[in-house]
Amino acid sequence: MDSLIDVFVWLLIGIAIGPLLLLGLYAIASYFGLGIADRILALTGRFLALQWFSGGVLNAVGGIALAALGVWAVLHFDPLLHRLLAALLVPFGLWRTYLGVAVLRAISKTEDLP
Repeated sequence: MDSLIDVFVWLLIGIAIGPLLLLGLYAIASYFGLGIADRILALTGRFLALQWFSGGVLNAVGGIALAALGVWAVLHFDPLLHRLLAALLVPFGLWRTYLGVAVLRAISKTEDLP
């Protein structure tokens, strides 16, 4: 299970950093006038769409998990202060879910994913 989590973490890091590295590679290729520069720029656009999609999914799923954790904590913690602090997780989780779904809806309206 640890190796699956490691692969998932490296995949998310690659999705987050990949478009920036491709953009730098495009800048170098464009500076030297290479013909591959336009294809690198098109690939960068596809990676950016993948980055927005994965970010939207991650926010939606993470928001639901935070809201569920808040509800669970309110029902299982005893001191009132702990319950009040746990209750703050619910609106924050719902807000993150809303943002993730808004990003996914915006992506679906503007373009098709690769």
